Amino acid sequence: MPIDFEPVDPARARTLTVEQVEQFNEAGYISPLEGLTAADADAGRQYFEYLLAKIRAMRDRRNPYSIMGYQNRCKGIYDLALTPLFLDYVEDLLGPDFVMWTSHYFCKEPHDPKRVPWHQDATYWPVRPTRTVTIWLAIDEVTVENGPMRFLPGSHRVGKVDWEVAQGDTALAQEIVDVSAYPDPYDNVLKPGQISIHTSTLIHGSEPNNTDQRRCGLTLRYVPSSCGVEPGAEATLANAVVCRGDPGAWRVNPRPLDDDVTPIHNAYRD
Repeated sequence: MPIDFEPVDPARARTLTVEQVEQFNEAGYISPLEGLTAADADAGRQYFEYLLAKIRAMRDRRNPYSIMGYQNRCKGIYDLALTPLFLDYVEDLLGPDFVMWTSHYFCKEPHDPKRVPWHQDATYWPVRPTRTVTIWLAIDEVTVENGPMRFLPGSHRVGKVDWEVAQGDTALAQEIVDVSAYPDPYDNVLKPGQISIHTSTLIHGSEPNNTDQRRCGLTLRYVPSSCGVEPGAEATLANAVVCRGDPGAWRVNPRPLDDDVTPIHNAYRD
């Protein structure tokens, strides 16, 4: 099944404006959007710091990028995925039946030398068709200086883009080397609690954080429940948070009772 983008009908927008949906179709993202209240944003930051402290106490070499795919082990991530305003935005883009199938905190500590190379999310993932939209929730303030996510507007409409194995100190393994054909990047600057939304075929990345300020964001990945996975990736169907409507082939998981951050993969170890 090809990697491609399907435009959204602006007429079905209820929470987003027609103009915002048109921007999503044209540019591949919407930013900034209001997400959490100031109090909830502060609570979200404290919650991340609590999870990170739990991981560090285990002394198993996991790093601040390690909290990936814990949505059915950590009640706080599960609850954030079901934030009503987030779901209203997503329903405008995906329709009434959808799940949140994976999550990931991207935490760049002060003076973190890692960059995130230019990439498309869809080339990493087994979900097909490629209809995933990502909510990127700012846990910290995101500035031009501290390594914001950067989007290449319109790059989501060209299908799959060839990539090479990334070189140097990077947080991800794939790199699209030549981006000269695309417009200048958009710096995704956000205040704590604000969000952006982007599609899985959009080319994006980020530079190192050379400041004294941490830059952390939580990604929540939503997909229509009519989508499935490639052969061999059926386990993915068991780890979703069902959000609204018909779950399709995705398993309905109960809310976790605790915050279990025991290791579930070998990714993101120092």
